[in-house]
Amino acid sequence: MSKPCCASVGWTTAAKPLFLRAMSEQLIEGARRRGVTVPPEPHTAAVLGELAASLFLHPMREGRRVPREETYLETARRLRLATSAGELAVWQWGADGAPLVFLVHGWEGHGAQLAAFAAPLVTAGFRVRTFDAPGHGDSPGTEASVPLIARLLMELVAQSGGLVQAVIGHSMGAAAAAMSTLYGLKPHGLVLLAPPLSQLERTARVAARMELAPEVRAEFFTAVARRTRARHEDADMLNLARNAPCPMMAFHDPADTDTSFAEAEKICALWRGARLVPCPGRGHYRLLATAEIVRQAVEFIRGLP
Repeated sequence: MSKPCCASVGWTTAAKPLFLRAMSEQLIEGARRRGVTVPPEPHTAAVLGELAASLFLHPMREGRRVPREETYLETARRLRLATSAGELAVWQWGADGAPLVFLVHGWEGHGAQLAAFAAPLVTAGFRVRTFDAPGHGDSPGTEASVPLIARLLMELVAQSGGLVQAVIGHSMGAAAAAMSTLYGLKPHGLVLLAPPLSQLERTARVAARMELAPEVRAEFFTAVARRTRARHEDADMLNLARNAPCPMMAFHDPADTDTSFAEAEKICALWRGARLVPCPGRGHYRLLATAEIVRQAVEFIRGLP
């Protein structure tokens, strides 16, 4: 009869095979660096998978607002809106009652990163809101994910009148904007800036980077799906694209090293009527404050039915 895997029977750190000990030590050290609580031993595969999920879902509050972003916020009204994830920091430009556009930032970002879109949208007759997601910027919390932000976007739209003309999302926020349509949000259109492919693809990349053993990797995938309350296939942009819930325009730098332009091409090829605008030299973040991108996005939103 063969022995169970060492990780599943609770070996002590000293008794683990060298490869598994090195992997778990690397994972534990990464958790400590990011301020994630490390559970006591025995570090079984299930325990290490949960720890990897905690790391995966734990953003660092590194995205400080730059002076340009602070200037944008000076013209906004600051709000605190209660949600299922606590009171989130929200900002609004424009008049109550005007058609609403939401701006959704990416991983370890903050709402003000997209605020270059606010003034042109207000000039075009829209009301604009952005927010800091849980664990980001001025909002509380320690965990975030695409499904969570998609659900919170639904809550924030409901508190903002229940109707939304469009959502502009960046990176993780682009995926959350698209996924919100799965939960029932009905925007007239979406603008996706450097959209990623899927939660599963990002989970796989993180698992490879953390060099997780196969049994720990399986527990990690299961823990992420459970803790985000979403099946990996539901957080897949290709599956969402096949439904084409509304018109969509995407902007992406072909040389972006954070999210793949080739994957954005796949998304747009499946999304009926989608338009992908290549933006060479804009990288992953300069997209957010490029005047021509802002202009095209506003024109797209103005032209929505």
